[in-house]
Amino acid sequence: MPVTLISGDLATDTIASGQRVVDMDDRISELEPNNAPFVALLRKLNKKAAINPEIRWLEQVSMPRFDTFSASATSAATALGVTNAAYFRVGDGVRITETGEFIQITGVSAAAIGAARGIGGTTAASATSAAGLYIVNNANAEGASLRTIKTVKLTQSNNYCQIIRTPFGVNGTELASKLYGQYANDRVRLQKVSGLEHERQIEATFFYGAKKEDTTTTGAPVRFCGGLFEYISTNVTNVSGTLTRATFETFLRSGFRYGSEEKWLFVSPLVNAALDGFAWNSAASSNGSSWVQYDTSVPGASSIGVMVKKYYSSQGTVNIVMKRHWNDNADLKGVAFLVDLPNVTMRPLRDTKLLMDRQANDADKVEDEYLSEVSLEVQQESTHAYMKGVTG
Repeated sequence: MPVTLISGDLATDTIASGQRVVDMDDRISELEPNNAPFVALLRKLNKKAAINPEIRWLEQVSMPRFDTFSASATSAATALGVTNAAYFRVGDGVRITETGEFIQITGVSAAAIGAARGIGGTTAASATSAAGLYIVNNANAEGASLRTIKTVKLTQSNNYCQIIRTPFGVNGTELASKLYGQYANDRVRLQKVSGLEHERQIEATFFYGAKKEDTTTTGAPVRFCGGLFEYISTNVTNVSGTLTRATFETFLRSGFRYGSEEKWLFVSPLVNAALDGFAWNSAASSNGSSWVQYDTSVPGASSIGVMVKKYYSSQGTVNIVMKRHWNDNADLKGVAFLVDLPNVTMRPLRDTKLLMDRQANDADKVEDEYLSEVSLEVQQESTHAYMKGVTG
């Protein structure tokens, strides 16, 4: 093989390329170092072990207070058609909210109530079929027998524990090779990045998972965990356009009707920017209670790696967490979940574990995996809310 000669001074472009030491940063840059704030919160604040792959819970709601007429009523009528006659008992004092008249229930049938009209200083008046009825109280005579007993029946809800697996591996030669980077080898690096990916999949399940138990194959059932999207039905707001302060206040009014005075709002970057616009375009109140004031952090949030802003509304206090990757989907760009955290519980049947050496005994490689069998308990869905369709 002929010898190669270099004329003149040596330069970086004339020496052998392999002679130059590669300037490789030991740190490996990660595009999304952590994108599972909801799971982080639940792990820290609200987690309870499951003992069965199907979890169940019972819910209690209040006695009904409101109903409506099912047909119009004249001022002289004493038999009044109502939408839900079972809500009423003899002796109930009811305000007709459309006219202000107060009535007392004297009888109840399958679809109507009997009523004594114009109680107190009120006057019997005609009412439309849409008139509201407010069950205020009950009045009973001295020495009367026990009034009719009515009790709200408990409702049962359920969800399933889903098995989520994230495997990874390297072959023996690659594992023995010296590599650039801050990790001892690629097995250690993959343990970290696969763990983050595993948490992201649990997080995505808790928001958008679907509930199902598939028993098609005997001995090998497959269960799917339903997420918040599956359960929230009462408080759903389709903005279908620009998010205004009035629309957001209406959303909060429904979302805070039941449950805690402080809730968590998981938002897309687009919704987050709209909320920022509310704050900076208005003057914050001096006492710190106005809806326009932001706090840049929530006590304790930094300890679990969650970036949070606090938003003060007349309806309640909102802790805002941004979900950046929702911006990558045309439909998820405009969504937000208002979550009453005490009514949401992470339910692991098998909590997340790193299982080592899952490869076959004779394989020249190492394979590990993260495995979780986990569910989400979503109690009292009317304490949560969902917003979609925000475009700006």
